[in-house]
Parts: sequence; structure tokens; C-alpha cells
Amino acid sequence: RRRLLTASSPAEPALPPAESSSSPRRLYSPRDRALLIIYTTVAIDMLGSALTVPVMPFLVEALGGDASSLGLLFSTFAVAQIGAGLWMGAASDRLGRRPILLVSLAGSAVGMLGSAQAPTFRALLGWRFLLGAFSGTSATANAYIADITAPSERPKLMSWIGVIASLCFMFGPGVGAGLSELDVPRVLPAGNPL
Repeated sequence: RRRLLTASSPAEPALPPAESSSSPRRLYSPRDRALLIIYTTVAIDMLGSALTVPVMPFLVEALGGDASSLGLLFSTFAVAQIGAGLWMGAASDRLGRRPILLVSLAGSAVGMLGSAQAPTFRALLGWRFLLGAFSGTSATANAYIADITAPSERPKLMSWIGVIASLCFMFGPGVGAGLSELDVPRVLPAGNPL
């Protein structure tokens, strides 16, 4: 039977179910925690790269390179980074997002350590290529965000990846330059992904 509401029998507002006082209220949902981890992972990877920008010209010069060598160094990294976006996307579909993010950070750490200890410019090129080949956290992070969010939320949440990258490259070079003035060992950025 259908019951009609009339003016003589007003509807009572629905009350939320009573919460038990023994269960603590969650401040963040599992999805929010996952997003925080994803954003932190991207920030670690981007900041590691941004810290090295101001010291690269001096490192190239110390290894016998010139301005064209510096351009080649950055281009080598960029070419490898394009490839990283391709293989990491496919691998994260097959193996899962988390393992690929961990492999990316580990590869970045190895690439940074190798770059810091490179004895020749050719060795530096090789290490920077390796570093670029493991720089796919952004693509994998966007795929992870697509997995855990509704389509209407994705543009806003994915745009934070770009914001984080911009912030890292806005402040990272200044921090890297400051650390280089303090004679901090050049291995320091490698510790960032670790």
C-alpha cells in the first residue's frame, strides 16, 4: 500500500544512524590516504630531479663538457622519459600500479647515485638515460587516480599532478643551489627517492 502524506501527518526528517561511541570517526578515507601517497610519490620523484638542475652545468663542466654537452644531457633524459611513459603505463596495467611506482622510485635513486658518481661525461649520459627511463611516476600516478576515482572527480585530482610538478620545479632548483653553496655532497638528491 502507498501511504500519502497530508498536512495532518507531516513527514519526520530522516535521522542518520546512531554512531557508536566506541568506534572512532575516520578523518580520511582509504581513497584520500591513497591519493596522499600518490601525490607524495610524485613530489619525491620530481623534487629529486629539480634539485639537480642548478648543479648540472657545473657537473658537466667538471667532466669536460660544454654548453652543447649540457643540452645533450637534458635531451637524453627527455628522450628516455618519453619511453618511460610508454613502458610504465603498459607494465602498470599488467603488474599493478604500486609495483611500478616502487620500481620507478628505485630506478630514480640508482640513476641519481650513478649520476653523482659518474667519472666521465659518457657515464653521466648513461646514468641520466637510466634516470629518465625510470621517470614514469606521473603517468602511473594518473592511471592510479583514474582507478580509484569517479569520472567527474578525475580532472581536478589529476591536475594536482601538474601542480605538484610545477611546485617542485619552482622551489627545487633554489634549494639545490642553496645546498650546493653549503658544499652538501652531490649524492644528496639520490637520497630523495630512497
